[in-house]
Amino acid sequence: MRGVSTKWAGWVFAGGVGAVVGAGVGEPWRSSAVPAVGAEIHFAPDENLERIDVALIDETKRSLDVAAYVMTDRAVISAIERAARRGVVVRIWRDPEMAEKVGAADVAALIAPDEPGVTMREKTPGPLMHLKGYCADHATLRTGSANFSRSGLVAQDNDLIVLRDAGACARFEAKFAKAWGDR
Repeated sequence: MRGVSTKWAGWVFAGGVGAVVGAGVGEPWRSSAVPAVGAEIHFAPDENLERIDVALIDETKRSLDVAAYVMTDRAVISAIERAARRGVVVRIWRDPEMAEKVGAADVAALIAPDEPGVTMREKTPGPLMHLKGYCADHATLRTGSANFSRSGLVAQDNDLIVLRDAGACARFEAKFAKAWGDR
């Protein structure tokens, strides 16, 4: 499958796309369901998901909130640095245990600590933070199973789902804001 792009008139569960229920094909099983305007669904290794992430980040103009279980992919990290340099406010919330495991390959080791526009925080102790997504400009949500690692984006069987829907993005941002400590 190359370049799979699908438009749905059904439901997509935000905050980690959990399931899709077609219009009129049953009831959403969660109250967090939001109607999807459209979805792009991509699959690795058939597609290079790294290129999709880089393109999405490169088109970001104002804000980028990233939840990363692991972030070691240099192309994605470079796209984040370019975004910050053009004035995008970037916040990265990441899992501290994975950051420690990958050490010098972690985003915090690769982005200069004084990089303007980039702020990072680690998840507080508790359940595993396994999210792999971001909201760009309060309008585009990227989610799916693909970690922000070279193997996760190009070599493993993973999906990357893009929702260009402010409502879906708002659900992610609510989760992110709570974790980040926004009031």
